[in-house]
Amino acid sequence: MTTDDDLKALIAETLRARATNDVMPELGRRVGITVIDYDEGLSKRERARRSVESLSRRRLAEVLRDLGADSGDYSLEERGLRVLEEAQPQISEITRRDIARCFGDDLSGARSPVNVVQALFPLSGPFDFSFLTAGNTRTLADEIHQHMVLNPGDWDVEELFDQIGAYGCSTDRFGRLLEGALHPLCRRGPEQRKLVATLNAVLKADGYALEPIAEQSGHPIYKLVLIVKGVAGAPKNLIFASIGPKPEIGFRDAVNNDIVVLSHADSCLIYDRPISRDGLRWSELVDWWSKLEIASIDRSAKGLAGRLHRSLASDGERNLFTTYFKLYRKTLDEALPALIPQVYLHYDPAVVKHLRHRDGMFRQRMDFLLLLPNAQRVVLEVDGAQHFSDDAGPSLPRYSQMVAADRELRLVGYEVFRFGANELVGPNSEGIVRTFFDGLWRRHSLSTAAEGGR
Repeated sequence: MTTDDDLKALIAETLRARATNDVMPELGRRVGITVIDYDEGLSKRERARRSVESLSRRRLAEVLRDLGADSGDYSLEERGLRVLEEAQPQISEITRRDIARCFGDDLSGARSPVNVVQALFPLSGPFDFSFLTAGNTRTLADEIHQHMVLNPGDWDVEELFDQIGAYGCSTDRFGRLLEGALHPLCRRGPEQRKLVATLNAVLKADGYALEPIAEQSGHPIYKLVLIVKGVAGAPKNLIFASIGPKPEIGFRDAVNNDIVVLSHADSCLIYDRPISRDGLRWSELVDWWSKLEIASIDRSAKGLAGRLHRSLASDGERNLFTTYFKLYRKTLDEALPALIPQVYLHYDPAVVKHLRHRDGMFRQRMDFLLLLPNAQRVVLEVDGAQHFSDDAGPSLPRYSQMVAADRELRLVGYEVFRFGANELVGPNSEGIVRTFFDGLWRRHSLSTAAEGGR
């Protein structure tokens, strides 16, 4: 197994080899790390090593993956992807061969197979013709074109997968290969839908499926996802950290789901950037905050933390929030997931106290939300007496309403965890928070970073 030290050494050597001291900070920025300032007494390798020394295992793997993608280094990108996939189900060679057979001899429909494959696999090196003649300069791309375009049927997709290494590559890369083959530029309409159904029947054995996540020119774009794990769809609007009256929200463009705050815009925050496959990190939230065009705000990380803290309604919530950063801010560094408070889940435009003809939507806001890699959404609730009682005392209807809402969230893929408010205000509160998050990080492959918080 690749150790964290192995990953750090590989990243340091890659930075040393590919960048001068002057260029190293820019390369680091492109892959999401901050390279320490130049010091005449430090070698480039040591400078790079110190820059990644505190990163978590997952963050190291992401940097390695991004370094490979940035430079077109297939093996380097694969090393990072392999580590990122350590805790998730793999797509077996058996399934991959069955997938290849589903395509027959046509991977790419209306496009050349070279166009689909060359963005993912190295095709430019000389093909092995040692069994024929020495010195042949034809590439694998040439061979694919020869045997699948000029002479269709020479190679079927099973042979193609063997030649490009698709049976042994990372699940991420294999998934992107399938996504490319299903792109509307390759096939669309009934042909696309029929092939997706055939592929999904095979992928199901390993716990995966191809699901539509977007449209292009009216045609679906598919993505490989884990079945049942994670929440379907991509986050589009995060409305959170309310500190005043409920904002009045309308649609700037209802077809695109583009929203606009019509009133009380200063009472909440709206994160409107795309959420990447790695979830939403604290560093990304800070970067978004630093670029808001609001003259009155403190644009620093401390300023954002203060603004979020103001939205918290109880001592239990405040202790959970501050303890989270105390324990993990340094040890998780760039990989720290954003702990987002008071996030609107169901948004009822009406003010509940003014309603007469219907009930208001239950659980309009979540106490905290974490957006983790692979479409994982974790909800944290801090329960005071109001969650299970009313003015008359204990209330079974109120409690039933709460657990029904939990079931609804879990069924669509959210993880829901509840804390009793009294757990978070006593002398053992820090230990309770640490035990929970250490377990959560292990569950989601961030465990080695959390160990440093002990």
